[in-house]
Amino acid sequence: MHKRVQYIYGMAIKKYNRKEFKKTASLAGAGILLNACKSNNTETAHTDGIPDSTHLIKDTVPQFTIDKNILADKYDSRYEMLRQRFNKNINKYPQVIVVCRNTEDVSAAVQYAVKNKLYISIKSGGHSFEGFSVNDNGMVIDVSQMQKISWPDDVRISVEPGCTLSKLYDIILPQKRILPAGSCAGVGIGGLTLGGGYGLFSRKYGLTCDSLEALTLVDGKGNIITSKNNDELLWACRGGGNGNFGVVTEMQFKTYDAPALFQSHRFKAYQLNTERAKTILQTWFALMKNLPESCFSAFVLNGKTLTVLITNFEEHTTALQNILDALKNETDKFTLGNKIETAKALKTFYGVQTPIYFKNASAGYYSDFSDIEN
Repeated sequence: MHKRVQYIYGMAIKKYNRKEFKKTASLAGAGILLNACKSNNTETAHTDGIPDSTHLIKDTVPQFTIDKNILADKYDSRYEMLRQRFNKNINKYPQVIVVCRNTEDVSAAVQYAVKNKLYISIKSGGHSFEGFSVNDNGMVIDVSQMQKISWPDDVRISVEPGCTLSKLYDIILPQKRILPAGSCAGVGIGGLTLGGGYGLFSRKYGLTCDSLEALTLVDGKGNIITSKNNDELLWACRGGGNGNFGVVTEMQFKTYDAPALFQSHRFKAYQLNTERAKTILQTWFALMKNLPESCFSAFVLNGKTLTVLITNFEEHTTALQNILDALKNETDKFTLGNKIETAKALKTFYGVQTPIYFKNASAGYYSDFSDIEN
């Protein structure tokens, strides 16, 4: 049986089998250790799960050396800046950080890590709330400088993993195309896609990974592999977790017609106690079952203040108006948003773009209020 799944800091994406969804979610949070690399300083490297040579671009492990211009250790002047993540509460100290410029650099880095028995973490945008893109005493493969975008045809884009969402939108929106991705400006497309990727357009177009059609990655031996003629690899990388199958260095996506206009509405409730917060949340879950697919909603509780956001990129409908009217009755303040150009509207959701101190949010996918009532 399929159930519609909702997100308490967002909204439903598509219909998923609940057991499969939980499996995918657990994979995404399981860490980013490459299968062929060591997990601690006493474990030896292994090569389980490496595809056979029929899927390899190169039949043998290419022999590279690490370029000192891209490798930083604890004595390098760049080290402190490179190890920092978006959440400044995360304080970890890798042994080396390799700032990769291309797929060959990544291949060299993986080989170096295997040879020196270093745990690998991978950074694209560095926005992992739990700090999975950095480690202590291992190697960080930093692909944040790999940001190239090209157009194989009019509806597809080829993107390197370090490309941030703000850069992505700056390039594809003028071409009247959209990719259903997130809204925070500094998030890297690599980490977002491999973890699933949801956002303001996802209820109609799916997760970011649903639009992924092809990729190139470096496996745990340093071999360069593509998903061509390897459907299982592509399937596994579409939300199966960051770094589980290799270091992705290029992705190809299909895009969609970008909406010309975008509208957002906000509701506020103040000085909440537990009972009122619970009542509004129950109402929100009930209303969201009828939310049009062109809409997105977020329920954001911060202390005693609640903000409910509803966005829409298509025509205003009776169903949407009924939801707005019901939420007005439950909250203290309502702000009706104007229809504005999509590219301009998205910038209002870009958020803070410099590292900050913050505690992790409580968020998740739920089918209805009963999932979290306790």
